[in-house]
Amino acid sequence: MMCSIPGLPMSGSEVPVLITRVNLNPGCGLVELWVNMDKGRKHVYEQMREKIQTPKRRFNGSEGKSADLCLVCFSDAWHRARIVSVQSETYEVFLIDQGQLHVATSEALAWGHTDNFLLPPEIESGVLANVVSVEEKWSERAEKFLMSLPGKKSQGLVQQVLMPDRTILLEIPAVSKHLCQIGVMKTIPVDEFKSLALKCLHKEESPDVVRLSQELNLNDQYFYPELLPDGFETVHVTEVTDPLNIFCKILIFSRALEILSEQIQQHYEESGDLGEARPQTVAGPCAARGTDGRWRRSLLKQNTATSDGAVEVLHVDEGKTKVVPVGDVRPLLGKFLRMPVVTYVCALTGVKRTGREWTADETDYLKSLLLNQTFVAKFDHHNTSEDVYDATLCAADDTCINDCFIKKAGLTPPSKPEGDGLNEPILSSLLSSLGDKGCTEVKETKKQVVDGKTDNVALPGADDSHTKAHSKHQDPVKHIYNRLPPGLPCKMLHACDDDVFAAGSHVNVNVSCIESLQKFWCQTTEHCDSLRRLMQDLQNHYTSAQAQLLVESVCVARNPDNSVWYRARIIASRHSTAVDVRFIDYGQSRKVPLRDVCPIDPSFLQLDALAFQCCLFNPKTDPTAATWTHSALTEFKKFVGSGASSNTRLKCIVKAVTCNNEEGPVNSVDIEAATGSACTLLAQKCAPSEAQVPLDAYTYSTFNIEVGGKEKVWVTSSETVDHFYCQLDRNSPLFDKLKENVAQLLNQPPCSNLPPGLNSICFARYTDNEWYRGQVVEMSPELKVHFVDYGDTLAVKEADLRPFPSDASIARSVPVQAVLLALFDVPAEVPREVNQWFAEEAIGQSFTISVAAKGEKRKLIVQLMFNDSVNVNEAVRERMAGLVQQQPDSSKSTYQDCRKKELKKASALTKTVEQHGVHSSDRMCAGDELQMSSIASEQETEHVKTLDEGRTLEVIPKENGTVAKDGHTDSEIKLPSLPRKVNISMYKRPNISQSKTEVYASCIVGPHYFWCQYTDTEDLNTVSKLAQEAGWAEQDGTFPETPQPGSPCLALFSSDNQWYRAQAIRRADDTLHVLFVDYGNESEVDIVNVRSLPQSLLEFPPQAFLCFLDGFDESKGSWDDEVYDDFYNRLVDKQLKMTVCKIEDHSEAAVPQYTVKTECDEVVINDLMQKYWKASSSEPSKKVMEQTETLLQAVQTKDNTTKSDVSKGINNTDSYRKPEISKDTFEMVYASCIMEPHFFWCQHADTEDLCKVVQLAQEAGQVESDLMFPETLHPGSPCLALFSGDNQWYRAQVIRREDDVLHVVFIDYGNESNVGMKDVRALPQSLLETPPQAFLCCLKGFDKSKGSWKDEVYDDFYSLLVDKRLKLTVFGLEGSHSEMEVPQYSVEIEGDGVVVNAAMQKRWKPVSEECDTTESPRRENVIQGGKTESNTPHVCVFKGNATAYKEPEISKDTSVMVYASCIVEPHFFWCQHANTEDLCKVVQLAQEAGQVESDLMFPETLYSGGPCLALFSGDNQWYRAQVIRREDDTLHVVFIDYGNESNVGVKDVRALPQSLLETPPQAFLCCLKGFDGSKGSWKDEVYDDFYSLLVDKRLKLTVFGLESSHSEMEVPQYSVEIEGDGAVVNSLMQKHWTGLDSDDTSAGRLESVDQKETRTIDESIGG
Repeated sequence: MMCSIPGLPMSGSEVPVLITRVNLNPGCGLVELWVNMDKGRKHVYEQMREKIQTPKRRFNGSEGKSADLCLVCFSDAWHRARIVSVQSETYEVFLIDQGQLHVATSEALAWGHTDNFLLPPEIESGVLANVVSVEEKWSERAEKFLMSLPGKKSQGLVQQVLMPDRTILLEIPAVSKHLCQIGVMKTIPVDEFKSLALKCLHKEESPDVVRLSQELNLNDQYFYPELLPDGFETVHVTEVTDPLNIFCKILIFSRALEILSEQIQQHYEESGDLGEARPQTVAGPCAARGTDGRWRRSLLKQNTATSDGAVEVLHVDEGKTKVVPVGDVRPLLGKFLRMPVVTYVCALTGVKRTGREWTADETDYLKSLLLNQTFVAKFDHHNTSEDVYDATLCAADDTCINDCFIKKAGLTPPSKPEGDGLNEPILSSLLSSLGDKGCTEVKETKKQVVDGKTDNVALPGADDSHTKAHSKHQDPVKHIYNRLPPGLPCKMLHACDDDVFAAGSHVNVNVSCIESLQKFWCQTTEHCDSLRRLMQDLQNHYTSAQAQLLVESVCVARNPDNSVWYRARIIASRHSTAVDVRFIDYGQSRKVPLRDVCPIDPSFLQLDALAFQCCLFNPKTDPTAATWTHSALTEFKKFVGSGASSNTRLKCIVKAVTCNNEEGPVNSVDIEAATGSACTLLAQKCAPSEAQVPLDAYTYSTFNIEVGGKEKVWVTSSETVDHFYCQLDRNSPLFDKLKENVAQLLNQPPCSNLPPGLNSICFARYTDNEWYRGQVVEMSPELKVHFVDYGDTLAVKEADLRPFPSDASIARSVPVQAVLLALFDVPAEVPREVNQWFAEEAIGQSFTISVAAKGEKRKLIVQLMFNDSVNVNEAVRERMAGLVQQQPDSSKSTYQDCRKKELKKASALTKTVEQHGVHSSDRMCAGDELQMSSIASEQETEHVKTLDEGRTLEVIPKENGTVAKDGHTDSEIKLPSLPRKVNISMYKRPNISQSKTEVYASCIVGPHYFWCQYTDTEDLNTVSKLAQEAGWAEQDGTFPETPQPGSPCLALFSSDNQWYRAQAIRRADDTLHVLFVDYGNESEVDIVNVRSLPQSLLEFPPQAFLCFLDGFDESKGSWDDEVYDDFYNRLVDKQLKMTVCKIEDHSEAAVPQYTVKTECDEVVINDLMQKYWKASSSEPSKKVMEQTETLLQAVQTKDNTTKSDVSKGINNTDSYRKPEISKDTFEMVYASCIMEPHFFWCQHADTEDLCKVVQLAQEAGQVESDLMFPETLHPGSPCLALFSGDNQWYRAQVIRREDDVLHVVFIDYGNESNVGMKDVRALPQSLLETPPQAFLCCLKGFDKSKGSWKDEVYDDFYSLLVDKRLKLTVFGLEGSHSEMEVPQYSVEIEGDGVVVNAAMQKRWKPVSEECDTTESPRRENVIQGGKTESNTPHVCVFKGNATAYKEPEISKDTSVMVYASCIVEPHFFWCQHANTEDLCKVVQLAQEAGQVESDLMFPETLYSGGPCLALFSGDNQWYRAQVIRREDDTLHVVFIDYGNESNVGVKDVRALPQSLLETPPQAFLCCLKGFDGSKGSWKDEVYDDFYSLLVDKRLKLTVFGLESSHSEMEVPQYSVEIEGDGAVVNSLMQKHWTGLDSDDTSAGRLESVDQKETRTIDESIGG
């Protein structure tokens, strides 16, 4: 569960307060308060309290542990709580919203839903500010007044919040003034009071400042929970001084205190005297050693600095005062303060405080009764002035100790009122438990209701405060609620929200209010009687109401038009004597004086709002788009009026539900009457035309700009280079007229007194104090306006907004002037520094744009030119290259090692290919020479096989060069002053089509590294010709400066002595290693044979592009040696068909690398290469992954956390027979697993063979497992697997292996599942002889390369097949499925007389231009009528999103306090700052932003590393996230404020508002410093040990450096040192680290792993 510490009010803010409890602190003369500062959110807490009355489930026995959130039931209601301690089935819990402790049994506890705990505590603690008592002891008059404050409301000013106590210094003028007037308190200066408060609360002052009245008036650093009055507790008496000073320890905490005592003893005995400063603060916490040698939590009663060798201390957990040597007093460690002090000073109820001296006999007798005994105590009263509880103590035999002592001492017994709590059944239960359990535990306790009172705070406006059981009066509208018709949903009103209906609903209505066709309200006719009775009760209840302080948005208001009271919601407050309200049962809005507004009685919240907001549906536009005209509004009012006057009812038909303003959901509807439909009528009479002005929207125009066109513009605002705005020069005269008209309209009286709502058009004042057209885009937490003619979005004050006049005007009709632009051919991920530089230099400047393409939402993709000479796109790319060069390339060695491994396995260092139809004697061919010194060593001599010569060239390798860091300066480029000729140091990206393209392979290394060229070589010929001319034209020239990695150049290729375009990779001495970008081969070139590249040759993109085969992740496997020759032979000199699946940047070559699917002669090369691929599980899993398991009969999910195993590489050569399917014949079948039309499984209707197979499988599964068998499994292997859904064995086939988990398909049904190694068995030969009883199918007639399915297809296809006997005809074999290695059949299906293929035609659509899918986006698995969803990987090429999160605010070599928020292992864990103020704000903003309606196109823009909002399934809340990868319609994301990862559907992501990008991630990725993963590994024990050292602990973290961005997540990872509980975690982890011997070979290491594995297995068997 994700949760956070709630925020507190800001210093200086005014808040409404409801005082709930008062405590008088005589020691410091301060008044402690507990207050409710709901700030208008009372209805939210009412709603929460209503929700928690339905718990998730009750506790089952002894569930729960300390710190768990739960619900507790007392006083006939459930309350939020947190478990403090557990003893057997008795729990001590802290009441979150009351700020008190409570004892309960497991029977009274329940788990709540996660969202029950999102709200912060309703009650906060504080101190009355700026006043202090003038006397040592509170007078009776002062105590009486202060004790009368609970339940009172007032306004307060937050002076300061003291951390970490969360104590608010709260100034309440009304209270302070009265206390000063009656002479019991005096005011002191603010600064002086703050100083005094800090001293008193933290006990840092000298003894003469502190006035202690009681020994146990503890420093606030000790948590000292207040007990509930009239409550029962089982206590143990630890010390007796006299009848008025008895120390009682709450028994339920005994075990927790024992553990704490042992921890304290161990710590102080082991640590010894480290020379720490002795505690000196009187009444401050300390640790003191008693005469028995035990260390105890104590309170210092003397200053150690002024004592003569010994001091007096109070052992707070025992209540005993002792004198100990100064040397036996030590500072108390902070962690020992966390346990509450639960030993209380008590006085016997009935013994009066007369000041008499107690005799020794009396105290001895009392000690004989009480000391070291256990009793049930009833806490009758809390004497706050002395901080003593009056208590009645009863023994196990029902003896009342109070009566015994009063009788023995000859005191007058007090008279007992009727119904004394001691005679109640609850006491009998407690005493019985004392007798049965030897006074060691309490089986059940409950809170007593005395005189009908409860612990709940009285609600404003409520008639009584009695509990349900004691109530004598029915709530005002209870009879309405009880008489609601059966069809009305009887749910508690959610803050009077409007109703939302499902699309397609039909409701009989009255139209109660019409503001516009985009905003009107309806009432359902079935609620008429309820509405009438509600209105009657409102008038009766509020006729004599007095004006009260409003603290909530939902209220009751009197309509100034008719003086009638209505339920209302405050929609605007102008800090004046009136507010704007909307009557929620009718829809009208009015300005109402504050005197006519009252808080709403909670009983009137039991009905939902009886009017719901609507907009008229317009089928030609977006459901809520404002396209109806003014004449249409008049016609609509006539239509509604005529329908209401007739006897026929109006019917509301809901077409859609949206949310487009701050007042909640909007139902897009059509209204029908007997005469017809409103939409139809208005479409006929008032069809919108382009000349008419919409009511509530601006018009937009493309201004006839076409692709290829040029325009003079000036840039007005910029967020990123992918999102900036301009205005067209040619629109300047029009814009001048617009500004004149805006000025005229502003001089007119405002058209409305209501503030503009969300998405409303308006006039807004900019920072230059001028008014411009705007649109409200955000209401909370700040009011933000988008200035539509400039593109800026800024926070504004409400006073700086004016509503837009509804009349037609130039300001309304002129199209929005800001045109959205993006730079063409600039990478999607642009560094923040580049975006900032672009904004600073471009805004306010004039440019020429050339439109290269059109994007979504009217965005133009452009080339930007300054002064017709400076290409800004290239300037941006150059600046990016400069930033890249300044960063170390941490991935180079990894890449080189990988390349070296691949090429050593190949038969030659490289194999290059002569370009088909391109090679000639006068230009460089792709098959001449490929030297890669980066992957050769000085001791090796490799050979290059050249295609054109057939000879072997000896390559003399050189040492790897290093990049010269001083050869490049990142100069500040100012756009206005750029020189006319600029050599931009980047090639354009290749023009790669996402559709299937014909190519030739120009350079072949292996499946993970090969280059391709288009078959059309026209541009290649042009480039080659220009290169020769440029190269020979500058024979005496040299490169003007040292080429940097990534720099373009001309290089002379030695094999043919021709010049070609190249890109520098690295330099070593006088040799430059280059990549020939038009072919793909690499070579070493003497620096004298390198020339600068003319600008003309930069205009052409590279003619070759780097590729690797899709479907093979190098981190999860490796290639057999045979792959290289086979791959080379299949590609060389062949015309290929290639489809690009996704794009990545190659780590070393600094060029894009394309993941591709390649076909040759109608054969998919990717599929052919599968046989050479070996899946690997040699690396330990770094993350806990969720695996989704599809079931045979039900849907389940299963989490797997696995450790890696070492595959022995033994192959299982057996395989299943192919299904017995005949072409062009039909079979009767059932669909056994339905995913989508291109992927579903069928079984023969005749199940005789299936039954036999199932029976044999169960028998074979009972055979003892062969421990070595799982190690022989590989993709395609047959086996028996245990299905967790029914715990039965079934035949299966392995799809893939991940660590100790096998992903299998059950071949007799078709569903897939993850199973552990222990749940597989070898398959008997007899079960191999029967072919699979299910076979994989796809619908005939739908070519995936030419189209895709609409979203509706899945439900439709499922319903046509599920549980039906079907006629199936096989038309052909589609080939083996690429992942499963099973045949897939092209079929036609007929069921219930319907040909399914024909029925599915309506769900087929042409292929999307945005995304090329290789598998369907969604599957639905069906087994025997069960339905579930699973994911099939597919790849999309996205356009990219340039926005990104800021980096965490982490400083090197500084220490911060953190908590570990997500712990995987020492090389991978996340931390959060202990100060969670920013986190709280982010969480709140995320919830609000997540409620915004989803943009259907947004998920298609997401890419790896892209920021978004994602719904976390664990608590159904929205959080900031970052995409790691995408598979079909599932995104794997990391929640960047916490660190945990999850899979979310595309429907559960939202665009991230800019405001949420401004706050950096609140969690940051860490790894322990001092452990190099390349030089060692962790032992298995490290994971549990590391977790226990970090979890739930406040840690001190020091950052020592940045480990670079994590390879998969694209987030920075920090090398850190962690200290917790006084121990350095890095040091503790050393024992779990195993270093590698540098001389060990790979084989040696593998052997050691095998031996370790064998030893582990032997040990487990032996145990």
